[in-house]
Amino acid sequence: MKRAWRLKAESDVQRVWQQGRAFAHPLVILRVRANGLNQSRATFVAGKKLGNAVTRNRAKRHLREALRPRFLEIPKGYDFVLIARSNIAQAPFTEIVQAVEQVLQRAQLLP
Repeated sequence: MKRAWRLKAESDVQRVWQQGRAFAHPLVILRVRANGLNQSRATFVAGKKLGNAVTRNRAKRHLREALRPRFLEIPKGYDFVLIARSNIAQAPFTEIVQAVEQVLQRAQLLP
């Protein structure tokens, strides 16, 4: 993802975590909050319960790639935190893409 699309500051991530709305799917959780900027930003989280570093990094890469083609369709001005759930490690990539699209649609961010 482009550098401008990344949500890097820990304070921004905490703000989304605490004040954002949550949308759940068995594979992924989406937290969304308006940021008041002219662009949307995203970050990806995989906790230690998911597995070792290889598994966590693979899950984050899959989430990043599932969001990337649809990112420009999302309205500007939102911060996202996509959280990988424990069963994402066994899921095929196509299911991960569908899960990300479903939570974005539930959040009314995709048509």
